[in-house]
Amino acid sequence: MRTYCLIIFKPDAVEEGRVGEIVRDFREQGFDLELFDVRTVTRELILAHYAEIIAKLGEGFQKRVEAYFVGRTMIPAIVSLEGPDAIAAARALTGATDPVKAAAGTIRGRYGHDSLAQADAEDRIARNVLHCSDSPEAVRREARLWFAPGVLDRRWAGEA
Repeated sequence: MRTYCLIIFKPDAVEEGRVGEIVRDFREQGFDLELFDVRTVTRELILAHYAEIIAKLGEGFQKRVEAYFVGRTMIPAIVSLEGPDAIAAARALTGATDPVKAAAGTIRGRYGHDSLAQADAEDRIARNVLHCSDSPEAVRREARLWFAPGVLDRRWAGEA
C-alpha cells in the first residue's frame, strides 16, 4: 500500500538551489516523487494555505506571510512511500519547524539557517526550507490549493 504526503519547497529552498538536494534526500529514504508544480505565490493562495495559523496568530502573522511569500516561487510536490504512513516519515525527515531545533540529519537541520526566535525578533517569517503536511486531511486540503483542478489523481488527494 502506498501512502502520500504533500511537501512544498519554500522560497529559501528554491532561491538557494536546494530543491534537487532535498528531492534526493526523500528518494534516499524510499520516497517517490509523484507530482510537482512551480507556482508564483499569490496573496489569495498563501492566505488560504495559512488560514488556520493566521486565525490563531492574527494580523501580525498575516502581514509576515504576505511580505515573505507573495510574488515568490514555491514548488508543491506529492511524494509517496510504500507503507502505512508517508506523512509521519516525511515529517521525521523534514525535522522540527524551528531549524535550530531540527536534528542534524533532517532536511531543516541540514539546510535551514534560521530560527523562530530570530524571525520573531525581526518581525518576519522563519526561513525553514520546506512545508510538510501534517495529516491526511491537510494533504487533501493543501493539494487542492496548490494544484490546478483536474491535475490531482484521486489517490494523491487521499480519496482512493
